[in-house]
Amino acid sequence: MKKHIIKLLSILLLIVSCEQEKFFEFERPSQSPWNNITEFERSVIGAYSVCFSGGWGNSWPVIKIFKNMVADDIATSTPNDPSWGWFRDTENNNKMIHQTTYIKYYQAIAICNDALDFINENNGDPYPKISEDDRKYNFNRIVGELYFMRGYCYYTLATLFGDAYVPDGDNKGKQLPLRTTFSRGADEALSPKIATTEELWDQILSDLKMAYDMLPERYLQGKMHVSYSAGRANKFAASAMLSRAYFYMGNYAEAKDYSDYVITKNGGDYYLEEPIDAFNKSTLTSGKESIFWLPFYDQTKDTPPYFAGVYSHLCGGDPCTWVSVIMDFSTLQRIGWMPNPKSDTTITIVARRDKRFQQLFFVREPANVPLELQVKGKYYETRANLTYRTVLENKTFRGPGGRANYPEIRLAEMYLTRCICQFKAGNKSAAANDINIIRKRAWDERIAGISYENSSSYVTESTISEQMINDERLIELFCEGDRIDYLRGLKVNVGNGERGSGSLPYTDKGFVWSLPQGEIDYNKSLN
Repeated sequence: MKKHIIKLLSILLLIVSCEQEKFFEFERPSQSPWNNITEFERSVIGAYSVCFSGGWGNSWPVIKIFKNMVADDIATSTPNDPSWGWFRDTENNNKMIHQTTYIKYYQAIAICNDALDFINENNGDPYPKISEDDRKYNFNRIVGELYFMRGYCYYTLATLFGDAYVPDGDNKGKQLPLRTTFSRGADEALSPKIATTEELWDQILSDLKMAYDMLPERYLQGKMHVSYSAGRANKFAASAMLSRAYFYMGNYAEAKDYSDYVITKNGGDYYLEEPIDAFNKSTLTSGKESIFWLPFYDQTKDTPPYFAGVYSHLCGGDPCTWVSVIMDFSTLQRIGWMPNPKSDTTITIVARRDKRFQQLFFVREPANVPLELQVKGKYYETRANLTYRTVLENKTFRGPGGRANYPEIRLAEMYLTRCICQFKAGNKSAAANDINIIRKRAWDERIAGISYENSSSYVTESTISEQMINDERLIELFCEGDRIDYLRGLKVNVGNGERGSGSLPYTDKGFVWSLPQGEIDYNKSLN
């Protein structure tokens, strides 16, 4: 009874320290709720649910918003509206990112810690009587998923709330609370270790490597719990996250090797299709390039990521009337999609022959075009302050009624990561081959009037450049929350875009969101 009271007290104190929000949704009573392997499945399902469900409270689109809005490839259609507070306003104590991301992701970490503690408390074998098949295909898999989700959560927190990792740098600055066990008492709950940048990334790598070692390559019907078929992490997802983590740290050799594993060792499970095919699945399935995907098709819970409307043409099944994120005008010009977005807004052949532009982007016409001059079939913005033709993302809500699964990690990303890593290693021929694979997939020969291989867009080792690779990735992964992580991983300055001339170093604090005030006030380790 005393142990139960202490545990409850620690949880209540954490509630106070997190601005009346819960770090943990449940507490484990003295008798385990995981009496068998089927019940133990619920532990990791809980972590997935906290991170990727919740309708308007869904963390996932909020993370994309905040990452999109600090990059150099976007502008805002509401520049004079300060109410959102996300346009590189990282010093602002922004409750939106704190409540939907910081608190929820530590909640998911707590769920993982609780389950991993349960295993350790039982000497690594809480179910000694299960069959070898259950141990291999279910218990070990669940443990791998717990490590994956903890590593995934810390990666997300580190890239939002942490300083950039500097290769061969000091990396000793205190960053975030590092919780690797479930807090059992008040002092432990309120005095967690504050990890340095180095320690934080060491933990991310450790967790993801454990996941890589323990996770299966694919779902096996009849062997595994049926819920594992719905987009959950496998060995290739862990490898892809390791590629992301190493790239962010500036270790391009390891990033290349893990992306290469995903590309070459998946046994044909993943391959590139039409660009739209990763985004239009509205049943228990996914596009063939989706390595880790979120089942937003599900109608049993109100889980569509509605806040994605901030950066998407659609919200649900209808055009979003409050979309804020559009492609930066200088970016449109540089990639050749418009000659001059503020004077000559012609959509060029470079855009029109690109299937990604056709299928995953949307053109909105300005609101100030008189009704008699509006062209049937075009979409005219309803807000008076949008006075230029704009291009925005059209990837989200692409299924019937606005419900569709969404890829969190795609094969195209792995090709582009391998591409830039090979380029940096001096293997320009291999880099050219990778970028050609991505470009050919997007090439519309009918509109171009020529095959990709015979066009001037075909890349060779003598024509490839880092800027070319960077722009290709920008187009491919636009508004998927990748751009700022990619630039900080490249260790280059980040342009100001529509904010004005100049750029900021990748280490600038303008890319680091402040911790919640409640965390600062009540966490003894921060005081």
